[in-house]
Amino acid sequence: MAAISNNFTRTSLYSWINDDSVVDVFPMQEAPFPTTIPWLFFRREQLAIHTSDLIYSFILTSKESSHILAVFHCLPGSREWTSPPLAPFGGIMPVAPCRECQLIFLLACIREWVSQMGGNKLTIKTAPSCYHPPIHQICHRSYLAAGFSPNHTHSNHYIPITSQRFEQIIEPAERRRLAKGKKSGLLVTIQQGVFDKPTEDFLHRCYKAQGYQLTVSPGQLARLVSAFPENYLFFTNRFEGETVAVAVMVRVSDDILYHFMSGYLTEYRSLSPSVMLFEAAFDYCQKEKITTLDLGISIDHLGNRKPSLSRFKSRIGGRECEKVIYKAWF
Repeated sequence: MAAISNNFTRTSLYSWINDDSVVDVFPMQEAPFPTTIPWLFFRREQLAIHTSDLIYSFILTSKESSHILAVFHCLPGSREWTSPPLAPFGGIMPVAPCRECQLIFLLACIREWVSQMGGNKLTIKTAPSCYHPPIHQICHRSYLAAGFSPNHTHSNHYIPITSQRFEQIIEPAERRRLAKGKKSGLLVTIQQGVFDKPTEDFLHRCYKAQGYQLTVSPGQLARLVSAFPENYLFFTNRFEGETVAVAVMVRVSDDILYHFMSGYLTEYRSLSPSVMLFEAAFDYCQKEKITTLDLGISIDHLGNRKPSLSRFKSRIGGRECEKVIYKAWF
């Protein structure tokens, strides 16, 4: 990662300084964002859509060079603060090479600010470790050293993208289901940046049939897609013109495609239409030189584990990594 320098055009709410680092806190809309942010969910436009409430942005810079080294965003509550503000993950986002001691200093400043503002707990949902293992390791050590505890560790599935065909990495039973779906006439299409009313209604129908609610409101998803249309992909599986399954995928970075949400009609379960969607996503990753297909964690709308979903992800070639939620009490 190349170092990034920004001239602060706004005065921060507060600054902390130690031997070689400076931390400033801003209202998110006034924060000096780096020119390049690797992961989509840390970009200003995405954060602004997730909530209209005040978001605090903490900016770690080098005292010597004024380069921005890392950013951190969190949403205040009456007592509990959270990072990210309603996104799949948040926490520390290093944007340039930095040392562990600098990240510990950043977290100490965040803790002090939250405590001074009346918060008594800070919860941080972090990215899956497969996104960037070295960053995960340095951040993990920094969280522990700064007094954060791993409150929960989810099992997150992902598929490393290689030169193998999708049918080569899945289990025989899934291979048979994949062939059956294709033979029956199922057809997958891909649209980029188009979230239309039929897709919205279909996802509502699928989630309602299972007693779930969509993880984001339709209006919010439409705004997310409109802000970064090139990052949102809609995979649709149809049978004789009827939509039977949809998967929403997000291009989190140049290297990562994330399975955001999906649904299928239960009456077509025997054709396993979802397997074809993941094959199409896998093929898309190969074509676009994406190295990781993130299948996500396996929980229901209440946060309870779904072992059947976890097993399905394993059967289609998913490997496990950890996705950690940290907490600190003040």
